[in-house]
Amino acid sequence: MKINLFILTCLLVIGLFVPIGNLSAQGNWGSYSTAIKEQGYAGQRFRLTALIRTEAVTPEASARQWVRVDRNNGVGFFDNMWNSPVQLNEWKEYIIEGTIDNDYSKIAFGILCEYNGKFFVDDLRLDVQTKDRKWKRVYRNDFETNVLDLEQGIQGRNQGVNNHYKAAVTTEKAKNGKKSLLITGEGVPEYGLDRKVGKFATVNGIQLYYETYGSGAPLLVLHGNGGSISNAAPHYPELIKKYKVIAVDSRGQGKSTDTDAELTYELMASDINALLEELQIDSTLIWGQSDGAILGLVLAMNHPGKVKKVLAFGANTQPDSTALFPWAVTHFQKLITDKSTAPKERRLTQLMLDHPNITFSSLSKVSVPVLVMAGDRDVVRPEHTLKLFQSLPKSQLCILPGTTHGASWEQKDLFMQILFDFFDKPFQMPTTESWFQ
Repeated sequence: MKINLFILTCLLVIGLFVPIGNLSAQGNWGSYSTAIKEQGYAGQRFRLTALIRTEAVTPEASARQWVRVDRNNGVGFFDNMWNSPVQLNEWKEYIIEGTIDNDYSKIAFGILCEYNGKFFVDDLRLDVQTKDRKWKRVYRNDFETNVLDLEQGIQGRNQGVNNHYKAAVTTEKAKNGKKSLLITGEGVPEYGLDRKVGKFATVNGIQLYYETYGSGAPLLVLHGNGGSISNAAPHYPELIKKYKVIAVDSRGQGKSTDTDAELTYELMASDINALLEELQIDSTLIWGQSDGAILGLVLAMNHPGKVKKVLAFGANTQPDSTALFPWAVTHFQKLITDKSTAPKERRLTQLMLDHPNITFSSLSKVSVPVLVMAGDRDVVRPEHTLKLFQSLPKSQLCILPGTTHGASWEQKDLFMQILFDFFDKPFQMPTTESWFQ
């Protein structure tokens, strides 16, 4: 399943862009924000405006402004400039416009920074159109009075707090007036972009990108559809302490290249197997997320000698509404028909509409222990997850309560505890029936 442009955007919409857990280790990004709770603007237009410039330490560093309208039950409007990050080393004005949902509780907004560098912001403003169609300024900070009224995070669920980022009012290169806001990112992890350890393996006609960290038992980390190595950035520091982590960008994603061959999970699993051969790894633990979970299962089926255990989070074995909720299938179908969908995204979406096609009976070939995990509000139907668990000869089942397809992030500490227990302790399949015998 998709875990980058679609899922990651959805995670920030609900205040879960990155994992809950250690707030000082929030991966490769951080945010400073505020919120307007004043009522009376339901159904009205708004616009968020800011002057932004960046001085990037690495080419991937960027800044974005974002707006999220929280409703009394759920989330409404959301935009975080996901497809247009600010990377210019010159001042430019950026605007987000939208409509405030009728049952809104607050309008949250702020600045989001990724990776290392200096990120300058000036004249941050939020204007709302009143019922008489005049524009009312409900927030402005030009930082001329040294007031920094933005707080770390994204105004909900303790997300976006990262001690690698610091904010202060500065006189350095202001645009309007003499002062501006400077957010500095230093020491931000660059998993997925690490030029010191990143390598390419030539496999099946492509260049497969991977990064290796730590020592110990090999652990292969496989991301979701449209994602990359960086998706698990908040998890790596703990994993590296215990395992030799091999993080991979799947075919056609991240830095890995692609061919014109039909994209299937079997082909992608073959890529991973070839990489393990090149690295002379005879067998490995696997944490697969979403599409990565499917790849883990296919590897266990087709290359059983390479696999010790599989933690499969959010896997599906069919690409239709018997396995996924109809709203997800509908979303993917719309992406395919939308002319604005980029060719790469269309190819990855087509993969999810056509594959996988794994019968439950074929899962009997999986001889290694598998921990089947999902959120209780996952995109995968709970009955499908249960059937998957029941079809595997050596399996355990874990449904994390109050979580979504992104539960590995939402409940990071709990997830990591379960992961360590599964990988490090002897596998067991106890039965309550034995109590009665």
